[in-house]
Amino acid sequence: MQLTETKKPLLNKLMLNHTGKPDCREFLLVSDNGTYASTTLCGYNSRKYHGMYVAPQPQLDADNHVLLSSMDESVLKDGQTWLLSTHYYPDIYYPEGFRYIHTFDNNYIPTWTYRFGNMVLVKEWLFLARNNTLYIRYTLQEADAGITLRLMPLLAFRNMHTVTHQNAQVNGAVTAVTNGISIQLYPGYTPLYLQSSADGKFIPAADWYYNFSYPEEQKRGYEYREDLYTPGYFELTLKAGQSVFFAVGLQAAHMGALPERVKAMLQEQETPGTIGDYLRKSARSFIINKDNRAMIKAGYYWFGSWGRDTCISLPGLTLLTGNVYYFRKIADTLLEDMQEGVIPNTGNGSRATYNTADASLWLVWAMQQFVQYYVAGERLWEIYGPSLTAILEHYQRGTLCSIRMEEDGLIHAGEEEYALTWMDAIIDNKPVTPRNGKAVEINALWYNAVCFCLMIAAKAGDKDFVKKWAAYPEKIQDSFVHCFWDPGKKYLADCVNGSYTDWSVRPNQLFAVSLPFSPLTDEQQKAVMDKIKEELLTPRGLRTLSPHDVRYQGHYGGDQATRDMAYHQGTAWPWMLGHFAEGYLKVYKQEGIPLLEEIYEGLAPALEESCLYTVAEIFDGDFPYKAGGAVSQAWSVAELLRFKDLLNNHKY
Repeated sequence: MQLTETKKPLLNKLMLNHTGKPDCREFLLVSDNGTYASTTLCGYNSRKYHGMYVAPQPQLDADNHVLLSSMDESVLKDGQTWLLSTHYYPDIYYPEGFRYIHTFDNNYIPTWTYRFGNMVLVKEWLFLARNNTLYIRYTLQEADAGITLRLMPLLAFRNMHTVTHQNAQVNGAVTAVTNGISIQLYPGYTPLYLQSSADGKFIPAADWYYNFSYPEEQKRGYEYREDLYTPGYFELTLKAGQSVFFAVGLQAAHMGALPERVKAMLQEQETPGTIGDYLRKSARSFIINKDNRAMIKAGYYWFGSWGRDTCISLPGLTLLTGNVYYFRKIADTLLEDMQEGVIPNTGNGSRATYNTADASLWLVWAMQQFVQYYVAGERLWEIYGPSLTAILEHYQRGTLCSIRMEEDGLIHAGEEEYALTWMDAIIDNKPVTPRNGKAVEINALWYNAVCFCLMIAAKAGDKDFVKKWAAYPEKIQDSFVHCFWDPGKKYLADCVNGSYTDWSVRPNQLFAVSLPFSPLTDEQQKAVMDKIKEELLTPRGLRTLSPHDVRYQGHYGGDQATRDMAYHQGTAWPWMLGHFAEGYLKVYKQEGIPLLEEIYEGLAPALEESCLYTVAEIFDGDFPYKAGGAVSQAWSVAELLRFKDLLNNHKY
């Protein structure tokens, strides 16, 4: 059965001003190297992470930095001024430029249409391919006479995790460049170029503006007020039907051929209309090229490149989007930093940290998907056999973070102060969800990895590897069932540590069914999937703990400690829906399709509720399943792409 998305569940054009209230949903636009532009649809920054130009500054640290926070835009005509911008100050929006926004379009380029007086002004944001300059195009569609467009940049020049305040260290000196200026507020920063495509003028008017407020940061318990600096403003003239570009970047922009390049880019693009279209478009924003290395950014805004997230996201973001080239490039980047069979959980090179028990096993699973979609198993073994062997052998002998295979063939990992699985929230140096010992998904991944490597090694004729590992699958399988399965409870324990068995109903048991090689019988697989469906499934993802558990928390919010307490204690995670679909199709085959179709189509509103048009990191476990955490998460997008592919091509 081949499913086709004939519906158009998402709106390309959103009406913004019909309620008279600012639309606080977010929008995100990302360049090839991870530079991004983001704000709310009504134009005000509700987070310290928002900005019109947020770029890496590798000479300073591994984070992005907010350079241009926002641009105050106003139109002058016949002695009258229209203030098109919006800011939030303590308890007040000012100016209320959002009232002039008529529509927001997402026909590939994010587009705001303003109506005021008898005029229509259109604003578009875009990054060109292999170009990290943000271009803003202003078009005066309707007017009975020319206008003056005034643009005042509000600068921050600070790490995205912080806020800045008025200070005497700021360097307000500007350097004249073609149709604009460059400015470097503090030592060590790359100068920022601000230029227009038309003859205009820059009027120096250095000043500080105070008390911009970020309500999302206030909700999260962080400092939420900021002061921003402006060196002055630009004035450009526009006639009806005329367009002008404004460029923001870390090098001088070449504006001459810009209109033709933009036109060519638009002709190559198709307007997204389905869930899959938007997921594929969002997928590209996570693949980052830096210093001849490729990596996956785990989520926007505050996540960097995480090993576990990268491996889980890799098949969906690359193999299912036409970006196959990046699969090997990203995998090779991870393997460059592998130590003793363990790939980093965060960072790379000297900044790499090794505190994960499952990332390397997820990399084996990603290779397994590579074989399923694109490459023969023997060829994969020829390329990656030494790396895969190193992972298995180090896990077998014992490696970093107390990861080791025990006599029964199962993997034991971690010590009291560690949180080595994906449920890794820590408060006061103690894991919120202690899972040291034999975690169920680690051992499901271990069994799957050994079986997969044996299969492709045999195809490649690697007799030595096959001889050494041939007896392990049966041993691991028997031990797995004995360790985790209870015939009376009819589900799998979450973790076993010595004489202690944790029978919390969590989604980690899912992987013992969903992975290509399962240690469970058909009857056991069905019982596990039924338990997960009954107690953990929501329309937005799988809960991390059953609502029947006294520790269950169905809402995610508050300060850092409060959020961490709920992070894996009931919060629903959409990334697990991919594996739910895989396990459910294994068990129910054709009969499982209606439920999965309902779940997939029901996700359409989630792509419009928070940050358009992508998928958040997490959702509340309780109705109405509100989005939370990072506004756009790599594995959420990747696994929903795989969810749809499983529906289209199921073979169970």
